[in-house]
Amino acid sequence: MTDNGNVLTVRNLKTHFFSREGTLKAIDGVDFELKPGEVLGIAGESGCGKSVTAQSILRILPKHGRTVDGEVLLSRNGAAVDLLTLDEEGPEIRRIRGKEIAMIFQEPMTSFSPVHTIGNQIIESIRLHNRGLSKREARARAIDMLHRVGMPNPASTIDEYPFNLSGGMRQRAMIAMALSCGPRVLIADEPTTAVDVTIQAQVLELLKELQGQLGMAVIMITHDLGVIAELADRVLIMYLGKGVEFGTVEQIFHNPLHPYTRGLLASIPKLTRGREVIEPIQGTVPSPYDPLTGCPFNPRCAHRMAGVCDLEMPEVVEVEEGHRVACHLYPKDAQT
Repeated sequence: MTDNGNVLTVRNLKTHFFSREGTLKAIDGVDFELKPGEVLGIAGESGCGKSVTAQSILRILPKHGRTVDGEVLLSRNGAAVDLLTLDEEGPEIRRIRGKEIAMIFQEPMTSFSPVHTIGNQIIESIRLHNRGLSKREARARAIDMLHRVGMPNPASTIDEYPFNLSGGMRQRAMIAMALSCGPRVLIADEPTTAVDVTIQAQVLELLKELQGQLGMAVIMITHDLGVIAELADRVLIMYLGKGVEFGTVEQIFHNPLHPYTRGLLASIPKLTRGREVIEPIQGTVPSPYDPLTGCPFNPRCAHRMAGVCDLEMPEVVEVEEGHRVACHLYPKDAQT
């Protein structure tokens, strides 16, 4: 399979969870491209499938989860390798995890082992992907990476256990471990969820600085559109396991097409003079165990068309260059 110029290409990704309650379609058709050196923001309400998308890419799904369709194409040496065709426990995908695609998890306190120092865990990751390095050389690299992410006194902090560190320091240690092997793609899954707003600003500034220095591509998963506006080059909006809109950050924020995207933007408080009514999205997210016919957003949509939105799934249409939307308001004949 030939390289298409993207470092990562996801096509029609579908991941389901199987239980006695039924089949939960956590991801039910997601498409996006990630170019070398760019930041892609994935946004949407909690439960829309953002984190499962990341887990599907790395083949680290929880029990009972299985990717049932789609392609995840990683560019390697001029060719594209479909990660979904690899054995999820095999040596090839294990070489890719951490080395070519790394991940920052939501809560570092539960991601780090509590019975090993952060240094032991970072050094293990480095030596796993760099077999020729001695333990001393790996330790020196780990200290250097801790220094680069702004960890205070890295030469001594490296021997601390995660529970001895503050939330901000643990998050910096998690970033250091993710970047320790120089990945081409970094997936940051809600990296500022567990920290206060001051540390959040520091972590985001750190990620922005390191992304510029290392030239890696980043997938930033968040429900915070302010983070997307600050960091992202392009944006994927997800709703109930589907990608409903995809475009540049300027297209999404200045010309939102999907009613759900407009609703997300309208619900953000604004620092303006006088009082301004926040417009919440009406209704609640339907149960993923009981999928609807037609567009999944139609029960909450102010623009729904009876006999269309409730019966037919909208096709993805490119309304302008690079700006795609799945909505019946934009019929296929509007495609550029």
